[in-house]
Amino acid sequence: MADSNNHRVAELPLTPHPAMTRLRHLVGTWKNEGAVPGTSVYRMGLGGHYLIQEFETTTPRGRTLTGIEYVTWDDDTQTLRSHLMADDGSNFTYTHQVDDDGTHWTWFGDKGSDNFFKGQLSEDGRVITGRWQWPGGGFDVVSRKTNG
Repeated sequence: MADSNNHRVAELPLTPHPAMTRLRHLVGTWKNEGAVPGTSVYRMGLGGHYLIQEFETTTPRGRTLTGIEYVTWDDDTQTLRSHLMADDGSNFTYTHQVDDDGTHWTWFGDKGSDNFFKGQLSEDGRVITGRWQWPGGGFDVVSRKTNG
């Protein structure tokens, strides 16, 4: 993922990439349950070019962590990519995908990484049940939409 799209200044689109519509169901407030409980608030921003997540969670070690994530279409990788920054100094990239059947994928770094989340959206669109996993570990996650 490029750090910028300066090289595309003359060709930037006025409307969001169509792939951004695959994330619209996330807009609202979600309560996250499991090993890292907390709250995530999602909104579309900057003309719909970005899905913005603001979150607060408690890590497995008991530390409260707050942060923000910006998800957008990345022309270089032809994927939905994000930058996540948190108050512990995190500055991570993720790759996102939502399949037609409601399967949610989030890879730490590039698509296909062995550190990833795979979850399933409920039929009513208000619950995502899944698991973060990586070599030698992982944890289950349930996220419930509380408004939006």
